[in-house]
Amino acid sequence: MNLAARFAAILHALCAAVARRGAAGAFAGEAARQGRRGTAFADPHALTVLLWSRLQRAIARFARLAAGAPPPRPRPRKTPARPARARSAPDLPRRRGWLLAPVPEATAAASQLRAFLAEPETRALIAAEPRLGRILRPLCRTLGILLPEAPQSRARRPRAPGAPVAADPPTRPHRPAQPGTYPLRRPRAPPAPA
Repeated sequence: MNLAARFAAILHALCAAVARRGAAGAFAGEAARQGRRGTAFADPHALTVLLWSRLQRAIARFARLAAGAPPPRPRPRKTPARPARARSAPDLPRRRGWLLAPVPEATAAASQLRAFLAEPETRALIAAEPRLGRILRPLCRTLGILLPEAPQSRARRPRAPGAPVAADPPTRPHRPAQPGTYPLRRPRAPPAPA
């Protein structure tokens, strides 16, 4: 079985689970959470349809790129650049691993996809076709897995001598405690008997 067929088999199983769980109302909590962010889904089933269609599109795009699709031709701009429009359509959640709670079957798909991406043949394809990253990154984030790093296709420019090295960003921003709350502390040992 070639890579595109194996990828399609994993995602078709995930699509079936998403459709089954979505029909049962598994995404109602996720749709309500999206509503608090200002991008409300009028119907929780809309999230199911959106996710299912994105997964189907990922299958088709992966197959096209794995078959050796030519790079897109640059299009000449006919009009001057216009300002970016505000998004009006709701989008999928962006939290890492958000699909694992409403669709427990997604853990099996995540495991299979992780093993698929770890194979040398798949890693070579990702290194040869960087456009696959645009398909795989959102899918991996949705399933809570890390996309394996592909070898660098081009050499990085050496840093200028004396240039400062960027510090690692903090893993979690510091938030001061809210008034009236106290930070968690370890419980103290009882006083020693006198």
